Parts: sequence; C-alpha cells; structure tokens
Amino acid sequence: MTLQPHLSAWLHLSICRLVLIGLLLSALAIALNYLRLPLFFGIEFLFGSVVAVLALVLLGARAAIVIGIAAAAVTFFAWGHPYAWLVFSLEIIWLSWRWREDKGVNLVLQDLQFWLLLGLPLIIFSYVFMLDASWHTAGLVSLKQMTNGVFNTLLASVILLIMQLYPRVAQRLSLPAVSLRQLLFHTLMALTLVSGSVPLILDAKKQQAEYELGIANRLILLADLLQQRLQAAISAQTSLSAELVSFSSQIKDNDIAFALLDANGKVVYTVGPLQSVGQQIAGRPVLGFATWLPADVNLRLQRWRQSRYLYITPLPALPEQPYLLVEQGAAEIVRKLEQDSARQLLLLVCFMLLSMAMSSILSKVISAPVKQLAFASKRMKDDIANGSASAMPASNVAEYSSLGKSLREMSNDLSDKFNSSKAAQFDLAELVADRTLKLQQSNSQLEAILSAASDFSIIATDPCGMVNYFSAGAEKLTGYSAVELVQRQSPAILHLSSEVEARAAELSEKYQQPVVGFKAFVIEAEHKGSDSREWHYVRKDGQRVLVSLTVSTIKDSHGVIMGYLGVAKDISERHRNEKIKNEFISTVSHELRTPLTSIYGALKLINSGVLAELPPKVSKLLQVAEVNSQRLAVLINDLLDIEKLLAGKMHLELKNQAMAPIIAEAIQAISSYAEQYHIKIEANLPSLPLYAKVDAARLIQVIQNLLSNAIKFSAAEGTVNVNLLQDLNNVKLEVIDQGVGIANEFKSRIFERFTQSDAASTRKYGGTGLGLAISKELTLHMGGEIGFVSELEEGTTFWLMFPLGDAEEAGS
Repeated sequence: MTLQPHLSAWLHLSICRLVLIGLLLSALAIALNYLRLPLFFGIEFLFGSVVAVLALVLLGARAAIVIGIAAAAVTFFAWGHPYAWLVFSLEIIWLSWRWREDKGVNLVLQDLQFWLLLGLPLIIFSYVFMLDASWHTAGLVSLKQMTNGVFNTLLASVILLIMQLYPRVAQRLSLPAVSLRQLLFHTLMALTLVSGSVPLILDAKKQQAEYELGIANRLILLADLLQQRLQAAISAQTSLSAELVSFSSQIKDNDIAFALLDANGKVVYTVGPLQSVGQQIAGRPVLGFATWLPADVNLRLQRWRQSRYLYITPLPALPEQPYLLVEQGAAEIVRKLEQDSARQLLLLVCFMLLSMAMSSILSKVISAPVKQLAFASKRMKDDIANGSASAMPASNVAEYSSLGKSLREMSNDLSDKFNSSKAAQFDLAELVADRTLKLQQSNSQLEAILSAASDFSIIATDPCGMVNYFSAGAEKLTGYSAVELVQRQSPAILHLSSEVEARAAELSEKYQQPVVGFKAFVIEAEHKGSDSREWHYVRKDGQRVLVSLTVSTIKDSHGVIMGYLGVAKDISERHRNEKIKNEFISTVSHELRTPLTSIYGALKLINSGVLAELPPKVSKLLQVAEVNSQRLAVLINDLLDIEKLLAGKMHLELKNQAMAPIIAEAIQAISSYAEQYHIKIEANLPSLPLYAKVDAARLIQVIQNLLSNAIKFSAAEGTVNVNLLQDLNNVKLEVIDQGVGIANEFKSRIFERFTQSDAASTRKYGGTGLGLAISKELTLHMGGEIGFVSELEEGTTFWLMFPLGDAEEAGS
C-alpha cells in the first residue's frame, strides 16, 4: 500500500481528540478479537489486527502499535499464556517498521515475511519449550496464526483499497491514487483466497460433525443395551454393579466408563475411567449428549485431547438410581480431527501461498506493459520536439500491442506536424513582433487618452478588489499617487466607512445575501453590467469630495469577470449649484403660493359674477388671468411636491387596498379635462378585485398625470384605454393612447424634471415638465415600477406595476 497517514491533518484534531480516536479504535480491535470465528477443530480466527493495520496507514506507526498491542492482550486472558500476545504485538511492530509510503510497500507480502522469518519460529519455540505442547500441536497453531495474520492484513488492505477508489473518501483522507498493480494484486488475492478457503472450511466442519455424530450414536446404542441389561437384572433380582462390570468387560474398550446416578446427580455405581463428574454433580443432571472439557488445561488443543463425550439417559425402572451415564474419551477422535484439521490448514496455507505468488506474478505481468507505455509516453514530448519517432514497447497482449501501435502512430503524426509548424515559426515570430509593436503603439495612445482625461478618476482592480491601475485624473482628484495604491490597496481607502456600511446593508437586504466590504461597490455591476451612484471620496488630506462613480465589470472572451473599472467625476460644484437652484425654487414656490392662492381666489370670485357684472372685455381678461393663475398654482404645487420627494420629506400612507376604486376615482376626477379635448376614457377592470399596498391619494395623482399626458397628446375624438390586470405576482396598470408617440432621442429623458419633447410641446399642449418626474418618484416611493412603450405615430403605453397584495390583509 502507498497511502499516507494524513487523517490527523484532514480532521485538524487536537491531541486530546486524537487520543480519543485511538481509544475508540483500540476498543474496536479488542471487541473484534473477542468475536472469534471458529474455522477447524479447535482453530479460531481473530480480527483485531485488521484495525491495527488500518490505523498504521491512516494514523501512523505509533497509534498502530498501541492499538495492536491492546488488541493482542485479549489472547492472554482467553488462552491463559502471553506468547500469542507477544507474537501478535511483534507482527504490528514489524509492519510499522517495514511500511514506507514512498516505496510502495505491499503490506500483505511484508506480513508474510514476518511470519516466515520470525512469527513461525517464535510460536513453535514458545509452545514446545514453554507450554510443553507437542510438535504437532505447535505446528498446527503456528500455521493457524500465520494464516490468520496474513488474512487480516489482506482484509485491511482491501478496505483501504476500496476507500482509495471512492474520490470523496480519498480526498478527505488525503489518500493517493491506486496503482494498477496494487489493484490487480489485492483483487486476485482476495478472490482466489476466499473462493479456495470457503470449501476447505466447510468440509472441515462437516467432517467434525460426522465424527461427533458417530460418537453420539455409539453412546446412545451402548446406553440402550445397558438399560435393557439392567432392567433384566432388576427382574432377576441380581446385582446391578455386577451387571455393569459384566457389560463393561464385554465392550472390551478401556476408554469407556459407565455410571449410575441418583436424583441429585451423585455417582452410585461406576465402572471404567469416569472423569466428567466427581462424587457430586451440582443439581439435576442434564440429559442427552454433551462434551466435557477439563478446566485445568490451558492449551485449547491439549484440553480437547483430554476431553470426554458423555450421554445421560433416565432409568425409570430404578427409583434410587434414576440416571445412566455413558462416557467415552475424546483422545482418539481428537487425534483424527487434528490430523484432518492439520491437513486442511496445510492445504489452506499452500493455497494462500500459491494465490499470493500467482497474484504477484499476474499483477506484475499485467501492469508492466502499462507502466512501460506510461514511461514511453513521457518521452514522447522530447521525441516530438526532436522530430523523431517514439519507440513504444512491444507486448504479446493484443490490447497493449494495439494501444502501443496507436500511440506510435499518433507520435509520428505529431512529429510531422511539429516539423511543419517549425517552418512557419519564423513567419509567426515576425507577425508577433509586428503585432507587438502595434499593440505598444495602441497602449501608448490609450495611455495618452487616459492621461488627457484629467477631469475623470479612472481606477481598475482585480477580482479581489486590489488596485492595478490608477490614472493621472485619479491622482489629481484623490491626492494619492499610483505608487501608493497600485497592488497595495483597495479603492475602499477612498470611501467613507459609514457610506459603505449603509450601502452594504441595503444590498444585503435586496439580494438576500451578506454583502460586505468591496462587494458593496461591484455587486450591482455584476448583475446589471454597470452601476452609477454618488459617493464621497476622502482625499489624502482628509477633504471630502462628492463624486459620481460608475462601476463596470471587465470580462474575458468567455464572460468571466477579470476585474472591475471605476470611473468617477467630481460633482461637488454641480451639486452645490443644484442645491442653490433647488433652494431658490423652494423659496420662490413657498413665497408665491400664499399670494397666488389669494389672487386665484379673488379672480374666481370676480369671474363668478357674484360681486358685479363686468364689461365683456374686462371679463375676458380676468378669465385669462384666472386660467393662468390656476396653471401657475399647479406649477408651484408640482415644484413643492418634487422638492419634498427629492428631500425625502414626502409622507406616504401605504395601505393594502383594492386598485379598481382608486382608478375609477382618478378617471372621474379628470373626466371634465378629457371632455375639453373631446377624448373618451375607457376602463377595462377585472371582475375579481386586485390589491396592492399604495397611498391612494398619491396613486390618484400619478394616474391623473398619466391620463393628462395621454389626453393632451391624443387626437380629438380619440380614446384613452386604462387596463388593470395581474402580471404574475404583480398588479399592472396600463394607460394607452393613440397619439403622436415619443421620439427615440427623447425617451431616455422622459422622466427628467422640466423636460418636454420639444419647445413646441409646451406652447401647444401646455404643462410644466414635472408631471412624469413626480409620477416616477411617487411610484418608486410606493415600492412600484413605472415605464413606457412608444412608437412614433402609433401611440404610447405608460404602465405602473406594484407587488400583488393580500385580500385578507386588505379586509382586516
């Protein structure tokens, strides 16, 4: 295996947690050693060393040795001697010493080396000379433990191999890729060993069962015959003990014993070498066939040699001795079973060694051509560069031979093409030099243009926000030099932290994701392509400058964002002028509103004829004055409204309410105006009510502005349609006229203040140029959207859209 013990690096665990994992693995290894698997007669497999080998590869040698020694300690308590513990501990120490991740060590072969060089001699020596076991027993135990150790190492290697083949597991544990030879060896070894060992194990268990069944049948037969003799003796009133002695002598088997037991299990009469019971059995005897093992013998195989088979049956005819016991020694049967087990185990060891040899040879033979092809493929680059054909290794395997042939042909083709490309290399070099010169000229021109744009600050960043270009205009505006910021700072150094945090909070709520730092400048550009907004730059000297900043994305040919470009212009002076203008308009509007209201009221009262009847000429002049004062009042009201909206002082009372009644009220309010122009208004409202969260009074004002425009720009006897409909999760209101339409060059400025399509519009149609600007601001403040679709001479459709409201909320 060529794995790395990087589990600790992956988990980033503290020492305490690593110790906890080691303890858990130790507990698992101990549990697996307790759950022994019986294979042959008296032979069991332990699986604790599987965990130790896994720990060696995943956690390292120290953890593996601790876990292996802890797991092997089970054998001391189970078998009553320390020698198996010693050998199993030496096994994991050997593997820890021999394992090297950079040398591709095969743990299965290393484990086999341990058993052949060290394990087998130690077991035979300790069992024969320390435990006084026979050479036959020591050999059987040594073969079993070697098979057990190699099998466990193979099982751990297969588990690790499976982990390597799963990309997620291998990545999380930092496991390397699996080599073809490694995969073939372990696959062949596992398949052949499992397929060959299962029949041997099943056959051994079958033989043991047949032997024990024969013994049981014999004891049952002897018990039945003796029971008949005893019943006959009772009828003849002869001695039962004499009958037992007579029957035992007729059997002519010195290893069989007979006994009569009383109701409490006490031996009354006995004949032969009885060992399974003493003078008293605790409690009532257990009837049937059983096996007795001596408790004072440590070695399992020796204990089985001294074991006894016994059969206890009731004797109804003898009230005082109601039980008959027949016992036979197991030595002969154990000897046969040991011979069969040794033969089966020897076959299993030979089969394992043969499988290992075949797997090693086949894996090397199969993987060697692939390794040679990989090595030849690495040389292919140099061969192609030198214009020579690549030599591919020959193979008797058809698939490898075909692959080598294909690689050889591909190498030849590439070599030819490479030689052909060399011929054009000189021309290409000249072309590149010419293009480079032109590119340098273009770059010089671009630098000159950027330097000339001294009124604009141009800053470019990489995707992470690091400044990589800082124009001369940026130096002039901010007071910083390019050397101070390029590849050193983010543009955030030029901004007020309070503004950035406020903008980040606003964008986080809008996009439902956390937006912090540099992301606050670019996230809108990422979604829309560009984003324009006013910010305060903080100059190097601490002075604040109001700028209009437009941020756009820089993308490559595949649409991947490579950076961001920010172009800023100082708008401090313009902002001051606009502030002065707005303050002037606001002051004039407030100062004119009160006297104009009085003048308009007085003119209206005079024109009503209540005070006196006026001459026709005077009356006409006063009516003109009344109309113009009314228009001036509308202008002042619009100015005040737009001033409140821009200053954020407009109070809106938003409620979830039905849209149809609001539209009907707006149409009713402007109907007299429509009659003046001979325009018909048709409302198309849905049968089911649609709700939206709006300020009814301000929405009526917006609808009246849209209707007023539609009426003014429609031909006489024309029709203006008002449609209310549901558009997905929105309520949409459309005002459609059939008028002159909007010119393309004016569409971008349609919602600006004091804007008309041309100078003649004001003279012909009247208006202040504030209606649509007010409508847009009111709509946005109510959480809606406004837009239009228009074609010259085909009419215009203005639309409003609000999120669909809840009828139940409106009702409550």
